[in-house]
Amino acid sequence: MRKQLFLAIANKIKTDVAAVRYIDLWNEHLTEVTQMTAWPTPSVFIEFEPYEVHQLAHHVTQADIPVRLHIITRTKNYTAGHADTRLDDALDYFDLIDSIHQALASLNGQNFTTLMLTDSVTNHNHAELNESVERYVTRVVDTATMRSRLQPTTSPTLDIDASYE
Repeated sequence: MRKQLFLAIANKIKTDVAAVRYIDLWNEHLTEVTQMTAWPTPSVFIEFEPYEVHQLAHHVTQADIPVRLHIITRTKNYTAGHADTRLDDALDYFDLIDSIHQALASLNGQNFTTLMLTDSVTNHNHAELNESVERYVTRVVDTATMRSRLQPTTSPTLDIDASYE
């Protein structure tokens, strides 16, 4: 389930949001950041939160999967308030977040529903980096292990031995 969902999200962002330069699976990328990042920005990291799986008939499973997008951008120069002429440039990372949401708002697939935005957090605790975390939820029905119904290939026959007459 997660692989198909990751690929669908990554491909949609890659196709629809040209400003994003790097997309990867989240692995606590910001915990060791000091001065330099090992990846280009803006970047998007996709994280899957824990989720419960519900068993349906024939080994089909269903889950509401929460997905967090860590959107990482470089911090622009600090502005001197709302009248500063650099303000629009300093806040353009909000436009990037809106572009990503616009791309994902209509994304759905054969086995998953449209992603619904449920939370949005902007984190400025990483020196020269901004991290915005956008949380989406989608319902996934996984049919990969679905058991096909057993259907007889021939009609059952009853073999009657004539010696018992």
